[in-house]
Amino acid sequence: MRRYLSPVFLLPLLLVVANLSSTSIFGRAPRFVPPVLVTASDIPYPIASIASGIVTLTVNLDAAGQFENVQVLRDIPSLTNPAVTSIKAWTFAPGKLDGSPVPSSINISIVFNPAVLQTRSLSLPTVQPAPPPNPEGYLPPEISAASYATYPPNSVATGAVVLNVLVGESDQVQKVTTVRSVPSLTSQAIAAVNRWSFNAGTFQGKAIHSNLIIAFVFRSPTVVSP
Repeated sequence: MRRYLSPVFLLPLLLVVANLSSTSIFGRAPRFVPPVLVTASDIPYPIASIASGIVTLTVNLDAAGQFENVQVLRDIPSLTNPAVTSIKAWTFAPGKLDGSPVPSSINISIVFNPAVLQTRSLSLPTVQPAPPPNPEGYLPPEISAASYATYPPNSVATGAVVLNVLVGESDQVQKVTTVRSVPSLTSQAIAAVNRWSFNAGTFQGKAIHSNLIIAFVFRSPTVVSP
């Protein structure tokens, strides 16, 4: 003989199932995957400039990953304009919110790296105020400590090494991918980044894996800067 649950016991069970379904569909926090850099061109080191240091930019992209505008977070007057002009030719894959492309922001830090270093330490000026990045609730990863790359003694190469740096939830570098390489300089750029410290990106207050673009623009060893 079959036994059936009485309505008295069946109703609480149905309420539990309905509550679990509602939580999985409506109560789950949205998942944001930040944008990534796909291709990068060279960044010139202005011949007339004797400056060095780090320029930091926020690039705002539309839902197709197309460049919309740029905000300057760290400025070096003689170096910022060449950096901004160069990155407008770069290509990106857009960020995704719950699997769908959305307008998004990504930070790019460009180190203008002289061949002759008086110190390895790289100063990190406070970032300039800027509108919040996209999407709402997203804060990109930040650099907390940095250093210059050492120029190889037997190299005469110049140009920009561009790296995509994946920063994990625990503030650690998870992966460094080379987007643009200069054969004799790339290993030095990667070694420098692995010495740096970071703060993880967050979305709606929760740490997430996120990308930060770091470029090292190596100056000719025949040009001496302070």
